Amino acid sequence: MSQTPPPAGPPGGQPPYPGSPQQPGPPQYGQQPQYGGQPSYGGPPQQPGQYGMPPMAPIQGMPQQPYQGPPQGTNGFAVASLIFGIISGVLLSVIFGIVALRQIKQRNQGGRGLAIAGLVISGCWVLLFGVGLIIAIATDDEPSRDASGQVTETANVRPEKLKVGDCVEKVDTEGLIRNMKLVPCSGPNGGEVYAVFELPAGKWPGESAVSTVAESGCSDRWDALKRKVEEDSNIYYLQPVEASWSMGDRGVTCLVVPK
Repeated sequence: MSQTPPPAGPPGGQPPYPGSPQQPGPPQYGQQPQYGGQPSYGGPPQQPGQYGMPPMAPIQGMPQQPYQGPPQGTNGFAVASLIFGIISGVLLSVIFGIVALRQIKQRNQGGRGLAIAGLVISGCWVLLFGVGLIIAIATDDEPSRDASGQVTETANVRPEKLKVGDCVEKVDTEGLIRNMKLVPCSGPNGGEVYAVFELPAGKWPGESAVSTVAESGCSDRWDALKRKVEEDSNIYYLQPVEASWSMGDRGVTCLVVPK
């Protein structure tokens, strides 16, 4: 059996038939081999000509604080608070100071230190008034008296501490009387206490009603004494006011006062 040799291929290594597959040759130098379908590494591809970091998304739950510029002038209430604090206008100073602190925060104004200073000074005034009141009460002791109860030295007392037989330097017939000056009855004086009595308890009856009862009570008690005075005199009385009535003051003090 004979074998027929395959036809010889054309010279130059070309395939014998057109369209036959080419054998892949080695890659040419200076070029990178291409691998299809492989993902790239290092994040998503960037467009040519774009550099830098991607924009940061805001963090959820963190409030964005608006920018506030420099203070817009000094708050007027802060200045007023300091001024009234200096001149002992405590009530106005406190009110203006509180209003100023609120407005300064809302309006981005200056003057916070002035408002605080006004409040501090007002607090100092309140403390000073309190200390003065305590000292006044502590020093308002019973006056010195002899064995018979007569005052032997000059002393300042509140009207409710007056007793029968006490003499005062003078009687102020106008305004609210807070203190009276006791003097020995053996010397010159401006009036003598001859009776002290209490009004009935109850609601405040009114100034006119209190005055009527006090005047009638003092006149009746003077007539009952059947006392004669060396010089022409008048009857004067101290009565409670509405404010002291609410605190339990019902006392009426009767004095005979030289004209």
